[in-house]
Amino acid sequence: MMVIAKWRRYTMLCYNLKLQYKSLRKLGTKEDDRDKKNESLENRMAILNAEIYSHTSHDDFFAFAYNADDENIDFAIGIWPDKVSVLKVKKIIINEADKTYGAEEISASPISEITTKEYGQMLEDADNRDYLKRSARKNKRDLDFDFYGNSYFKLNETVVTNEKLSKKEAVCRAREIMADVTLFDELDRIYAKGNARKFYGYPVHYCISSGNRDSGMEIIKLLVQMLYSQGRLLSSRVNLISQIKEGCYDESDLEHICKHADGAAIVIDMRGSDENHGNYAQSYKRVIRYFSELVEGYCEKTLFFFLEECENPGFAKELLIKTDDFMDRIEIHEGAGNREEALAYLDYLAKESTFYKFKDESLENYLQAERKVYKCYDVHAAFNKWTREVLKNKVYSSYKECKCIVKKEEKKKKKSAYKELQEMVGLSEVKALADQIVASYKMQSIRDGYGLKDGGISKHMVFTGNPGSAKTTVARLLTDILTEEGVLKTGALVECGRADLVGQYVGWTAREVRDKFKEASGGVLFIDEAYSLVDDRRSFGAEAINTIVQEMENHRDDVIVIFAGYPDKMADFLDQNEGLRSRIAFHIDFPDYNGEELTDILKLMAKNRGLKLDNKAIEKCKNICEKACIEKEFGNGRFVRNLLEQAVLKQSQRLYSTYKDKEIPKSSVEKLLVSDFDVNLSDACLKKKANEIGFAV
Repeated sequence: MMVIAKWRRYTMLCYNLKLQYKSLRKLGTKEDDRDKKNESLENRMAILNAEIYSHTSHDDFFAFAYNADDENIDFAIGIWPDKVSVLKVKKIIINEADKTYGAEEISASPISEITTKEYGQMLEDADNRDYLKRSARKNKRDLDFDFYGNSYFKLNETVVTNEKLSKKEAVCRAREIMADVTLFDELDRIYAKGNARKFYGYPVHYCISSGNRDSGMEIIKLLVQMLYSQGRLLSSRVNLISQIKEGCYDESDLEHICKHADGAAIVIDMRGSDENHGNYAQSYKRVIRYFSELVEGYCEKTLFFFLEECENPGFAKELLIKTDDFMDRIEIHEGAGNREEALAYLDYLAKESTFYKFKDESLENYLQAERKVYKCYDVHAAFNKWTREVLKNKVYSSYKECKCIVKKEEKKKKKSAYKELQEMVGLSEVKALADQIVASYKMQSIRDGYGLKDGGISKHMVFTGNPGSAKTTVARLLTDILTEEGVLKTGALVECGRADLVGQYVGWTAREVRDKFKEASGGVLFIDEAYSLVDDRRSFGAEAINTIVQEMENHRDDVIVIFAGYPDKMADFLDQNEGLRSRIAFHIDFPDYNGEELTDILKLMAKNRGLKLDNKAIEKCKNICEKACIEKEFGNGRFVRNLLEQAVLKQSQRLYSTYKDKEIPKSSVEKLLVSDFDVNLSDACLKKKANEIGFAV
């Protein structure tokens, strides 16, 4: 378990300051005046920085000059806000610059906040120019600013603005970005008169639900500016953590980022990386736990935004569930508007960009055709398309006639889950069960319409059967069917096993089980090999079973639990808790397939892959399948899938040898011959030689 230090003080806030001076005083005959004239720029800057550093007390600030010419001096200022104010440091800098340069008049531009990355670069510039004496020198490592080169995530650090917004201005800004009512409600809370105008901590954090990251970040930037204006944030700096990969927990960089975001904001883009990770709940398990511990350790002094993309939520649901116990969140949704409002928002985005001078009447043509409602996502999509066209046609006009070829794949219409289940071979009992549950749900709705009370029917199930008998496939299809028919609210399907439910330490198991039920809220919790929770090693399996029984009752109306496993072992599992068996409404046995059914499954698999089998090949497959059925644990559907895979490999070898570098006809690629099924798989299965090539359990 990760241990996070509890910091007693705020971390450094970074600023930039520019001084302008007109001319040096007229030199007298004093020796020190002559020395000042002869001093090199580097020496004078080093002296100035040393004098500024002499005012530092117990690391309350670290400021230095990093750039200078005959009229200007640029400073970077880092302060610990609980120790000193930036205005006090500014006064020290002006006084020391006046003494060191002997200027007639010094003026200062407004102080602006900068990112830690910018501050670190300025520190390197000063060091490279020999502006820092050894006694007044610090580097990025001393300040813990060396956390930008991590390959397990991407960090974008930005400062929103230092300008303060009145409530009236905030309302106007919210309207400009077509804000949802959830944002206007939070705006009223932020500007409420009863609130303190000083930073004490965060009563709530935020979950931002949007169509894409750009529209979500617009909402976040406005929230940050409003909170900063009301003294609810010490800094308007925002750290966006995105493209999160597995392995991020092996480095300390994320901890450093959180440490340096005290009084500021961190945005967690919960889509994960662009790689295909399949089921985020499984593959990102350690990532989710690591981030939940980070958030728990730093949420008192760091404002967290959880950015959720509607079409690509990634590991959002799992992470949000993990943080429910220790923080309160407000959910802000992406807004929408009519065409006039969408065009105004599009114009606002163009005005804020570097391409506004290229804007003309054609801008509105990039918004989709006339519609009643436009989401913020639609506006950002139009804006992105416009910027691409501007770059190609106006900024770099030599690409104006360049045509890019984009291949569009035709999307096949997806079958309904019900039709897909009906087309599966066998499984008559399961098909009848789907009809029974749907009919029961619809009748319950009819009874409710007549005012008749219905206690509700428990829908928990047990699937028993040998490997490859389609238990998992049916659970997925059944979830989709019940969602399509309105039985399930969310259609969530959470697949898990012992490793996902049993914790490593005392107290973890019950929490893990409850989290899985939360993830499955409005859907199905599928527990595969449930019998593995039964053990004699005094581990936490019994605790998991007891908690499952309790949560089955707590979530009786919003979660369907499906237990799956071998028939004989599942009987022992159901005997582990007196209340477990009584809560199971349906017990479905998945029998082993016979030779004819396995052959039908193979033909269906081949058809779905665009492959054809001649009569001789089908007959041979039937003989192989009938022999396989005689043996125990032959694999059922898995056996057939592996048989087909081996046949495809054999076909590939045959075609490559036959045609070599010649073009292979499509008819040959589509056809599997009887010789392609002369594979090692059948012999390996029947003789139970696990080491034979082509055999997979």
